[in-house]
Parts: sequence; structure tokens; C-alpha cells
Amino acid sequence: MPWLLEQLAVTELRQDRVSRGLRTGSRPEQPLPFDPDVAAIRVELDNAVTGWARHIAETRGVPGPSGSAADAAQWMGVHVMAVRLDEAAGEIHREITRLAEVALVAINPPPMPEFRGPCPTLVRISEHVKPIECGEMLYIDDAASTVYSSNTSGGDVDVATFITCPRCNVRHDVAKLEQHLLATLGKKMFELPDLLRVLRELGQPIPRGTVVSWISRGQLKPRRHEGDRPLYRLDDVRRLRTLTTHPKGSTA
Repeated sequence: MPWLLEQLAVTELRQDRVSRGLRTGSRPEQPLPFDPDVAAIRVELDNAVTGWARHIAETRGVPGPSGSAADAAQWMGVHVMAVRLDEAAGEIHREITRLAEVALVAINPPPMPEFRGPCPTLVRISEHVKPIECGEMLYIDDAASTVYSSNTSGGDVDVATFITCPRCNVRHDVAKLEQHLLATLGKKMFELPDLLRVLRELGQPIPRGTVVSWISRGQLKPRRHEGDRPLYRLDDVRRLRTLTTHPKGSTA
């Protein structure tokens, strides 16, 4: 419990590094310096641990713990037999176990499904003969399927992952969806922190120092500004990485 309380405090202050999944669109408002939902869980767990420790101490007529909820948890561990013999033992177990499970989810949330863009399937034609795509947002999750096939040329095995659109029921090759998504995002512009995050969550991370170096040398230039904030195009960064990885004359 002391470890759990400590981890809740870290998550509450947004010092954890859990990825929240790819997001696109306008820049969100400045986040709060703490997570109010996690703060509420920590306070509830604090109150439960200290409250039950105080109850045990008063019931058994022994000096109770002083200090933090972590101290109270350690005290209850020392006096675990008193907890077991208390009439409220079942209630103590249920409440502490429930809050511990909620806290574990808060500090270690399940991984976000990987975003792979809107469904590109043409579902109908408008009055002006303009193709209209399905547009359902697609994610790689547990429902994705992997297909293995033999490569007759070299005896290797080809692997392909597919996801099915829940709206139009069309199955898509994830690799092709990724290409479509990159083509769509490539012309979009991002501030540097968002640019690095999008690259990372697309599976194409670039160290921050590398991008900053490109900017300082004038290799990467902002396409426009929002106020005093420079915006960089995703395609420009990906092109620079390609040139750096495979310079002219390389046979790689």
C-alpha cells in the first residue's frame, strides 16, 4: 500500500510517462498541473486507510499511527491480527481491495488502441458523383487479426494484420491503412512537442535532440506560426530522416 500511494502521487502530478494514444486535430487547452480524477482516488484511499487504522486502534485500545496514510498502512500490517479479529474485517478487506484495484488501473491504464485513421472505403456516390468514404475511425485492438502466408520465392513467411470496420464491415490491411494515414497526416503541421509525439505513436520516433539540431541548422523550417509558436510539417521531418538514414550515394 505505501508503494501504491506513492505511485498515485506520481500519476496525480502527471509525472508518469504513460502514452495516451495518437490524437490529431487542433491543439488541446493547456492541461491542469495535476490529474483531478487520480487525486480523488488518492484522497479516497488515504481516508480509507487512515480511517480504518484509527478504528482498529480505538477498538483494541492501543496507540494508533501518526503521520501519513503510508504510515497507517504499515501500522495495519504490523497489527494484521487485530484487523482479522475485528467485526468489520470483511468490510475493511472489501473497501481496501476495491480501492487498490481502482488505483492500479489509474497508475497503469490499459494501452490505448492504435489509431489508424478513418475508414477509406467508398460507401456511396453523392449527387455530384463525388466519392464519399465511410469515415469510421479505425483502431488496432484485440479484434485485429493476423494472417501468416508462405513466401514461395524464398520460403519466408509473410505476416499481415487486418482490422474490420465496425460500420461498413470491410476488412482492411493495417499496413495499407498506415500508408493512407501517413499520406493524410503528412501535410499537417504541428508544434515541436506534438510533432515528436505523433512520430512516436506512428512507430517512427525521432530523438528530440536530432530535430532540434535540424532546426538550429536551418534544415527544418517552420511552415507557419500560430502567434509565436512555430509549426512544422510532418512530411518535412520524415524526409529529413530518410536523407539522414540513406544519404545520396548510399546503396542501402
